[in-house]
Amino acid sequence: MKYLKILALYIRVSTTEQAMEGYSLAAQERLLTDYCKAKNYMIYDIYRDEGISAKDICHRPGMRALIDDAMDGKFDGILVWKLTRFSRNLANLTATCDLLDKKGVSLISYSEAFDSTTPAGRMIRSMLGTVAQFEREVIAENVILAMTERAKQGKRTCSYILGYDLDGKDSLKINAAEAKIVRYLYDSYEARKSLIELEHICDQLGIHGKRGGYLTAWHIEKILTRPIYAGWNLFLGELYKGIHPSIITVQQFNKVQRLIKRQGKIAGRNRKRKIYILPEN
Repeated sequence: MKYLKILALYIRVSTTEQAMEGYSLAAQERLLTDYCKAKNYMIYDIYRDEGISAKDICHRPGMRALIDDAMDGKFDGILVWKLTRFSRNLANLTATCDLLDKKGVSLISYSEAFDSTTPAGRMIRSMLGTVAQFEREVIAENVILAMTERAKQGKRTCSYILGYDLDGKDSLKINAAEAKIVRYLYDSYEARKSLIELEHICDQLGIHGKRGGYLTAWHIEKILTRPIYAGWNLFLGELYKGIHPSIITVQQFNKVQRLIKRQGKIAGRNRKRKIYILPEN
């Protein structure tokens, strides 16, 4: 059988879209595969990115592999379910499509009728890309508003942190073993006043982070400057009293912040991480 075109299929779903019917990878793959059969197009390969947003290309392994193979001339075109699966960033979309156009690789959308091999088709593609970026920015703005409201209510704004485990949708509960590490770091810094020395001690004692990684001075400073351990949430530079239990007291947290700031001045370093002092009443 002689095929009319050789196409690569690209399917993507972000974390927030995982549960939405019609967005799933399986649903996209089924629709695009049936489309190719109906049109007598050969499928070169199917490239997938799961749980990844469309704000850029560099963090999408499936997309990077797709573009590399397109530059090697391995297929005639790329088929997507919607242009938003390919990119929601207009600058990325324009730059990538310029590369594809130069290689003679067309971009085809299953649900949006445009032909990128014609000037009119490229204009429609650009217009759809502008709408996609607008939608992405609105979604991001809505997420920030929702997260800010959560923070104001004292609900958690993170889901993975040393010393705590998730406690339902809104709060955190203390992980006893990890909390001992957090308290040890605060107590030890009060006594030793040296992040480098603490790094060496953690290495010698086999103390690691939540994912089992090595605790560098940078990681230790990050732990020592997180208000969450004293019962406060930090979101977009603002402090909010949390509903989760604290691991250390506000007084100890503030003392350690002042020590870190003072030690930085003594060493002649300007620390990039902002120091927060919590209310003690």
